Amino acid sequence: MKTLPEFSGADVYKLESKEYPTETFLIDESTGCIKKVGGGLPAMKQAIDIILNVERYQHQIFTSNFGRELNKLIGKPPEYVTSMLKRRIREAFSMDSRIISVDNFIFDINLGTVKCSFDVKTVFGTVPAEVEV
Repeated sequence: MKTLPEFSGADVYKLESKEYPTETFLIDESTGCIKKVGGGLPAMKQAIDIILNVERYQHQIFTSNFGRELNKLIGKPPEYVTSMLKRRIREAFSMDSRIISVDNFIFDINLGTVKCSFDVKTVFGTVPAEVEV
């Protein structure tokens, strides 16, 4: 007498990975108004901009995995800031599966501020970006 049910052939516990479309509301930067619905590279540029402008753990609407952690670098020595910026920027983008890599970091130190320019390689193309601490 069997105590466990026989295998029916259905993969009940099979993990499925679903790719969702990147269609979103695109905002006109000059007016701040929604201009259309779109996807691809323009949507990716907007997503990168949002990730770089949202400080992690500051807004309850975003999960704790979303955004960047740069405010804690303010007031630190420029050498320390440049060493931490690469890691923190890459960490900010690590949650988005559309982003392949972050490369070509260029640092400009001027009067206690560090400006960092870099390229974000995505599945739609490469997007130049920058942050300042």
